[in-house]
Amino acid sequence: MINQEIAAYGEAKGWHKQTLDRWLKLAETDREAFWSLVRELKLGENHLKDFLDWLEEISLRDGVSICDVLNGKSLQRISSDPRLGRNDKLKQIKEELRRLRFPRLARIEEEIRKRIHELRLGPKIQITAPLALEGSGLAVQMKAASYEELGRLVGELREAMEKKAVKEIFALLGGGGDERF
Repeated sequence: MINQEIAAYGEAKGWHKQTLDRWLKLAETDREAFWSLVRELKLGENHLKDFLDWLEEISLRDGVSICDVLNGKSLQRISSDPRLGRNDKLKQIKEELRRLRFPRLARIEEEIRKRIHELRLGPKIQITAPLALEGSGLAVQMKAASYEELGRLVGELREAMEKKAVKEIFALLGGGGDERF
């Protein structure tokens, strides 16, 4: 029954046969758990393939079923949050799966966020790390309404440069830093 529902859904969406075949080869409990997620989020083929890749990799690495991954606390918390619409759930579940798939990367990203927060820069200076740490540079954005304000912000940034947290951020970006990673 579920195989027919999956096939009908994929056909209606115009998915490639190999995508459907890959999904249908999963263990029954995994197929069912994944079907619940796909229906809830109305996944397209590209998202579905990303999710399948990550779920299979997590499952293999951790020695658990895809169903176990999908029924984990963090994903269930997102799925059951009534305040979230479909797009927010999709974004948060995708981010959580990425964190589960790449735990070292997620820890480094979190450490960088903490260090940026430690700098206690005002709202007119924003520092951001590259998405998924692809690339090695930080982006610094300042918003100034006058020449004098820009000078003050540059001074604030110069002071921040002397803090240990900035050096730690660049060490983390470069793959060094905290040995726990």
